[in-house]
Amino acid sequence: MYKKTLLLDTNFQVNSFIGFKKTMKHLIKEKVEVISVWDNEFIRYGNGKIPYPSILRLKDAIRRNYFNANFSRSAVIKRDKSQCQYCGKKLSFSTITIDHVLPKAQGGTTIFANCVVACQLCNNKKADRTPEQAGMLLKKKPVHPAFTSVRHSVDQSEEWCDAWNDFLNF
Repeated sequence: MYKKTLLLDTNFQVNSFIGFKKTMKHLIKEKVEVISVWDNEFIRYGNGKIPYPSILRLKDAIRRNYFNANFSRSAVIKRDKSQCQYCGKKLSFSTITIDHVLPKAQGGTTIFANCVVACQLCNNKKADRTPEQAGMLLKKKPVHPAFTSVRHSVDQSEEWCDAWNDFLNF
């Protein structure tokens, strides 16, 4: 089983973790430069082998929709630390609902900047209204989670590469 590779953008900012297939695709198309390699890990081909990269940097900038990139319920829950953004109550996973700050009924979209964790009581109270219309206050403004949270996308059973620490802020 191959290990994960940290992919950086042209400015050495964290883009994502990628698997073997995507690593190979970038290497073959020469879209990346190798910054660091795993110790004693190799990609074997024909009669040869090359060191397996732990960090790659994109040679060219890519256009990315940062307002909706990688949106998921679990990312919203992680960002809001399983806490209702209206009453502040800590919630168990099974009781969490995701609320659209600007409701879909009023043209709201499902993006990080418009979705928050809410308890069932607060979500029902707010209904299809904005927090202002419902007389409720948000604990904090919803934002796109920092890309430095990508450490969570590596399974705990997978190995950690010390070279990643230079690019991930904890």
